[in-house]
Amino acid sequence: MPVNRAHTALPYVHFFDEIQGWFNFQRPYREALEAATDDSVFVELGCWKGKSAAFLMVEALRMGKNPKLHFVDHWGGSPELAHTSDPDLTRIYEMFLENCIRTGYRNYEVHRSDSAKAASLFPDNSVDFLWIDAGHDYDSVRADILAWQPKLKERSTVGGDDYPMEGVTKAVDEIYPRAEIGSEGGWKWWRVKKL
Repeated sequence: MPVNRAHTALPYVHFFDEIQGWFNFQRPYREALEAATDDSVFVELGCWKGKSAAFLMVEALRMGKNPKLHFVDHWGGSPELAHTSDPDLTRIYEMFLENCIRTGYRNYEVHRSDSAKAASLFPDNSVDFLWIDAGHDYDSVRADILAWQPKLKERSTVGGDDYPMEGVTKAVDEIYPRAEIGSEGGWKWWRVKKL
């Protein structure tokens, strides 16, 4: 009997579009994976149900890459309406784990923690790619950037989503005034490649 690949959990089949969430930064994830080695360390701050995480994991498999991926979130939602009105709010963490397992990718760790506090779990100069998409208010974004800066390797990339949001824009412009601003799907992300 033929297998319907669109509905199986084969590692090379993208299914991120089936996951509720916000994800308009495929380009930075693809480019980071293209440059990755098996020794690379990636960290994603803010994961929700795993839409972007699923893309990252499946894309790594599609490229034959095996970086260590770390996912950090408290999975408690936020005061934003999109979070507080979600009927799945009590199951967000479990849904995230289910979506990770479904990818077939194995080289990852999940950290249920405040995003800035989780930086203490990582040695300085240990992270190759950091994506910041947790809190969107100025204080949260600034705290995440400052907490994680020492963890970044010399030749690393740091970036994040939601650049049009006032708190994100203010924090990024203050700390990284020359950040690259990209756009996908009508939304903007930011990125800095450290030399």
